[in-house]
Amino acid sequence: MPQLPVQWQLQSIDPPPEAFVQALRLCVACDSGKYLAQLLWQRGIQQPEQLKGYFHARDYQPTSPFAFGQEMEWAVERLQRARDNAEVVAIWGDFDADGVTATAVLWDGLGQFFTQQKTLFYYIPNRLTESHGLSQVGIDLLHSKGCQLLVTCDTGSTNLTEIEYAQSLGIDVIITDHHTLPSARPPVTAILNPRYLATDHPLAALSGVAVAYKLVEALYSVLPDVPQKPLQELLDLVAIGLIADLVELKGDCRYLAQIGIQQLQRQANPATATRPGVAKLLEFCKRSGDRPTDISFGIGPRINAVSRIQGDAHFCVELLTSQDQHLCSHLAEATELANTRRKALQKEVVQQVTSRLSQLDLSTTSVIVLADEQWQPGVLGLVAGQIAQEYGRPTILLSVEGAGIE
Repeated sequence: MPQLPVQWQLQSIDPPPEAFVQALRLCVACDSGKYLAQLLWQRGIQQPEQLKGYFHARDYQPTSPFAFGQEMEWAVERLQRARDNAEVVAIWGDFDADGVTATAVLWDGLGQFFTQQKTLFYYIPNRLTESHGLSQVGIDLLHSKGCQLLVTCDTGSTNLTEIEYAQSLGIDVIITDHHTLPSARPPVTAILNPRYLATDHPLAALSGVAVAYKLVEALYSVLPDVPQKPLQELLDLVAIGLIADLVELKGDCRYLAQIGIQQLQRQANPATATRPGVAKLLEFCKRSGDRPTDISFGIGPRINAVSRIQGDAHFCVELLTSQDQHLCSHLAEATELANTRRKALQKEVVQQVTSRLSQLDLSTTSVIVLADEQWQPGVLGLVAGQIAQEYGRPTILLSVEGAGIE
């Protein structure tokens, strides 16, 4: 098959100073440290004092959640007021692994300060009928439950129309997100988005779940006597969302992933497991939770498969947070079935696309665009990525009667 020409841009290599190499040898057990030092240097790890924290999470000094500045103070103050006045708070999440785990972190974390299903609810849009972001339909549903404060996670930064609509119903909005910012600050109570921070800030690479965790961490710090569960019990969820979302693991992201994986390992041991749903997912994955690939090739795709196949990912939050063993086993089985169906559909569509491409003269086009009314919208993004990589061309796949384009 014809391929587009590849043009390589090679970065110039500056060797690290000998003092840096020596500091590395003291930090990790290695003979020369030459190549490891070069790799770290090219990745921006260039200060000897960074090395211990990079390799050993126990030596890293995590950044305060209040590094978000006044926005975090506003968010915490509004949540405190909501708690004092017994207001109804709603969490608005997203349907991918980062958004689902972010919702679960807020559900568990804010659930220490509000009563679940009474003064705390959550909402996740349907991938196949609503797509990402806030919607008036969802806001109306939450308003009917008496919602007075809406906390988003992994979404919401650019939903200006929907934010104004929520406010017209008397609902205040706190945004926690890591996606594109609007041209001006949205008219919300607070917005926590690391894109406002400098690119070299230790919080700059946080994904949606990590931003949500920082909000919970801040609330824990100002109301330390209220929570009944340790904050660190949220970290396995944070690691799942971080790694599944493929954010750059630097600064606090790397630290949270490291200690989160340590917490995830506990779920594979019946004696230490605190999340039966996560334990069951690891069982289906045949993994022990001790490495990032257990998430990226195991838990993450299974969580994502639910919305890709069913559209509605609400039960994934229950899967990740419920203490009901029987319920979690049932939900984990449903998740596994969704992932099996996702793989079969993805394989089927790949075969159909490849067959159609074999009948085309690709030498006359630099972009692949195909459509079919039978294609499942939920898997088209995955298939498009496969085809783009295999054929070396940007690829757009459309479901003619589907709700969205991926």
